[in-house]
Amino acid sequence: MLLCAVPSYGQIYQGSTQLGTSMSLDITLNTNTDSVSMEFSGPSSGYYAVGFGGTGMTNTYTVVVNSNGSVQERKLGSYQGGNVLSASVVYSAVVTGGVRTAYIERARSGASGNHYTFPSNGGSINLIWAKGGTSFGNHGSSNRGFASINLVNQCNIPNTLLATQNICQGDSVQVFGQWIKQSGTYYDSLSTPIGCDSILQQSVQYTVPVLNTLPSLSICQGDSVQIFGTWVTTATTLYDSLSTPAGCDSVVAQEILVNATVSNTIAAAGLCAGDSIFYLDAWRTDTGTVIYNGVTVLGCDSVVTGSIEHLPTVDTGSIFLALTLQSTMYVGTDLGATYYWFNCNTGAFVDTTMGADTLNIGNEFLQAPDTGYYAAIIVKPGYCSDTSACYYFYLDVPEYDYGISLRPIPTQMHLEITVDDFTSPIGYQFLSVSGRVLETGLLRTNSTLLDVRHYAVGMYLLRLEDGRTMKWMKE
Repeated sequence: MLLCAVPSYGQIYQGSTQLGTSMSLDITLNTNTDSVSMEFSGPSSGYYAVGFGGTGMTNTYTVVVNSNGSVQERKLGSYQGGNVLSASVVYSAVVTGGVRTAYIERARSGASGNHYTFPSNGGSINLIWAKGGTSFGNHGSSNRGFASINLVNQCNIPNTLLATQNICQGDSVQVFGQWIKQSGTYYDSLSTPIGCDSILQQSVQYTVPVLNTLPSLSICQGDSVQIFGTWVTTATTLYDSLSTPAGCDSVVAQEILVNATVSNTIAAAGLCAGDSIFYLDAWRTDTGTVIYNGVTVLGCDSVVTGSIEHLPTVDTGSIFLALTLQSTMYVGTDLGATYYWFNCNTGAFVDTTMGADTLNIGNEFLQAPDTGYYAAIIVKPGYCSDTSACYYFYLDVPEYDYGISLRPIPTQMHLEITVDDFTSPIGYQFLSVSGRVLETGLLRTNSTLLDVRHYAVGMYLLRLEDGRTMKWMKE
């Protein structure tokens, strides 16, 4: 049989063992037929039996050869004869010189859950055995015992490797009586006298054609080059065919590359008034269309077109000055901008984390770094930055003022209010910086802890009913 893939091997496992002084068991397991053959010998004057896969009588599958020459399959009980199973064996026997030899054939897999299934890969199997008189089950302690049988693979036959056959691509060769055109490994399966597979293995491979690849040639778009006597103007690969000493093709290949002229348009650049930008290999100060003529790294023409446009300037009106009871601050309204501080007193940019504030809803207050004249530098992606006018800011963030102490400032969860001259309960209000009343209540002791977790991040005011007012921050 000719195979183009690795064949599966049929395996035959065999083993023999002696059971006591007068019984013997030979087993052959054949995976080709998935069957088991047993040659089971014992005294013809009574019964003899063997159980498989167990180390005791309970629930063990047992084959019994009776004194009258018949055979039974049984599932033993707990030290009892158990039950007779439906027959799953083919049986014959020969008696010679007081010895009965039973020849038993059955499938490897058990006919039911009570029938024993032999392992498909052989190995050691535990056995129990017994012999007795004419009635099954009547035996003495010396007529029973334990044993095992080891089923050993008889078919570990290595493949016979034949010499490799070489063919040119497109040719054929005869392998195991068939003409083969494809490279690969082929098998022929024979059989040994005991039924094991004997495999012949034949490899067929192509004699690789000789392919000589010359270095590629590059031309610019519109040019030409002569290859193998032909003028070429487009990208392609040309071949010239020769013959090797073995009679196979020898091919010379030459690839031609056409490098295109670069002509494209790039994204416009933004320019702020009075600034310059490095764009298309030069510093540019004017707006309009820019055309760059150059040569690519491959020596072909390169034309790149772009443009420069004025960027819009951010609106300094996006902030306004707000006066609170204790400080002056900017209020920003452009959520897409970032605000930085410029110290008008010194003419220096304020490089501090207090000097930059990316706005978001509820955190639109921009407090100057210190008391003095400051301007806001407004930066926004896609816009030219601008600077507001200088304004005077004053900061007064006392920890203790007017006999009122607020801790901690800023706070995240709770605000502790302490009134030094507390004599009786006093009303309070929480207000937004615009004056809107957010919460009212009563301070019943000189120190009160209020839950402010539900407030958004930002600045708020605490006002007592006697008019005293302080600022507090939620972060």
